[in-house]
Amino acid sequence: MQNTDAARIAFVGAGNHATQSLYPNIPQIPAFDLAAVCDRVAERAEYFARSYGAPEWFTEVEAMLDRVAPQGVCIVGPAEMHEEVAHQVLRRGIPVFVEKPPAPSLPAAQALAAAAREHGAWGMVGFMKRFAPANVVAKEYVAGEEFGRLSSIGVIHGAGPYQDARRMLYYNGIHMLDLLRFLGGDISEASAYAFSDGAGGQAVVANVRFASGAVGQFNTNSGRDWSDCFEQTYLSGSGASLLIDASKAVEVMSPARRFARGEGLELFGWSGRYQVSGNMAGWSPSGHYTRGYWGELNHFAAAVLGRVAPSPDLDDGVEALRLIEAMLSSAGL
Repeated sequence: MQNTDAARIAFVGAGNHATQSLYPNIPQIPAFDLAAVCDRVAERAEYFARSYGAPEWFTEVEAMLDRVAPQGVCIVGPAEMHEEVAHQVLRRGIPVFVEKPPAPSLPAAQALAAAAREHGAWGMVGFMKRFAPANVVAKEYVAGEEFGRLSSIGVIHGAGPYQDARRMLYYNGIHMLDLLRFLGGDISEASAYAFSDGAGGQAVVANVRFASGAVGQFNTNSGRDWSDCFEQTYLSGSGASLLIDASKAVEVMSPARRFARGEGLELFGWSGRYQVSGNMAGWSPSGHYTRGYWGELNHFAAAVLGRVAPSPDLDDGVEALRLIEAMLSSAGL
C-alpha cells in the first residue's frame, strides 16, 4: 500500500558514493518512498532495489520514468550523467536531486537551471555540508546578537590526490565554497593562487569578499593519501568567534560562553563547545547524519511534498561553479 505521507522518489545511480553514503539514509526518512532504482548495470540496480525495498528496478531512465512516474528523482554519478539524466527528468516537469557538481561545466549547469525553469520544475544540489548539524548550529549562532557583525570566514580542506586543480575544485573544493556561501552569504569578489607538484598534489588558495563587506579565505588542497583528509572553518564576528571542526563540532569563543567564571583567574581562550552526536540509529561516528547526507535527502523529500522550499537549488550549483571558474581564471589556469 502506498504511503500518501511520503514522496515517491526514484534513484538513478548505484555506484559507490550513492550506495555507501546516500542509500543507507532512505530507511530512516519516513517521507522518502523509494519507488525504483535505475543503473546501467542490471545486477546493481536489482540488488540495491531489493536491499532498500524498491518494488522495481531498471537499466534505462526513460523506461523507468514511463512506468513509475515518480514525484522526484535522485541522480548520483559522474557530472556528465547528472547533466544528461537531469534534462531527461526535468523536461517531464519532475524535480531532481543531483549530486555535486550538477554538470561538467558552468555553461552546462546554467542550461540545467534554465531547463528547470522552462519546464516548471526545480532541482536541488547535493551540498550536504549545509545539513551537517554542526554547520546548522553555527549558522544560527552567527545570525544571533551575541556573535555580532561577521568580519571574516576562513575554510580549509585537505583531501586525497587529484591530477589537476579544476577536477579537485569541481569534485571536492566545491563543498567548502558552498559552505562559505551558506555561512557568509553571496561572494562578490575572488582572487586566487594555485600550486601543483605534478604528482597529485594540488592547492588553490583564494581571498574573497562577501556582499556584506566581510572577507574570507578559501584553501583546498590535495595530497597523496585519502586517509589524511582535514577540514576546519573559522568565523570571526564583532562579539564572538566560532571554530567548526570537520562539520562535526562547534566551538564558541566568547566571554558569554565560558563554562565557569573562574574567579581570581586570568582566563584566555575559554569557550563553549557543541559536540554533535555521531551515533544516530546505530550509524558510525563519522556517519550519514553527522555529515549531512541524511539531512539533504530528507529535505528533498519534504520539498517534493511541498513542505519546504528546495535548497540548495540549481542556481546555487551555478554560483559555486561560477566561483570556481573565477578562481581558476585568477590563478591563470
